[in-house]
Amino acid sequence: MFNFHTYCIDDVPCLLNADYRHLEMSYPERVHLSVGIHPWQVEDDWREKMSLVRAVASENRVWAIGECGLDKARGAALSVQREAFCAHIALAEMVQKPLVIHCVRAFDELLALRRELETICKRQGREPQPWVIHGFRGNPEQAKQIMAKGFLLSFGHYYNLETLRFVFTSNRPFFLETDDHSLSVCQIYEQVAHHLDVDVAHLENLCDPCQTFFRPMIS
Repeated sequence: MFNFHTYCIDDVPCLLNADYRHLEMSYPERVHLSVGIHPWQVEDDWREKMSLVRAVASENRVWAIGECGLDKARGAALSVQREAFCAHIALAEMVQKPLVIHCVRAFDELLALRRELETICKRQGREPQPWVIHGFRGNPEQAKQIMAKGFLLSFGHYYNLETLRFVFTSNRPFFLETDDHSLSVCQIYEQVAHHLDVDVAHLENLCDPCQTFFRPMIS
């Protein structure tokens, strides 16, 4: 069992959204980190904050960059958020780590940025780093569109059940998370397993990013 995106350490392996300003000297072995500036925290001093993120991004315990992204419902002007998000994209490519994305009402902009990155990477003869949208709540059509562009999805407590079933039957990897919700990740696994009519053990194997997604970090 793996908690793909959380703010709290519990008894299972997880990707902890860590405070890049005050990383602890040590974490339990089961705890791995993502570092970045949430779009709600993108302010005038985001470049200074970004320098702190860059300072820790290459550490072995940091497995992903983010969460970062775009939010039309809250935060700074979208142009400012976009500039900060592009800095995270560049950092993820530099340190060769996946990107954990927060996206609200900005999927067209997100897809456009992904296309730009793919064009650059194609010219350079390489593949771009994976992008994962955390806490995905969109409908099946949205999921189909963004998965076609190579995105991966992570689901929390709230999700569109038809989307979850669509992703499950597509045989594409997906992940489960608690984010900042009070439910434990074990409860979320049980809830999703019930909705998909599968065993929790099957779901644990299917949604374990350490099997494939984070293998370069492990090896």
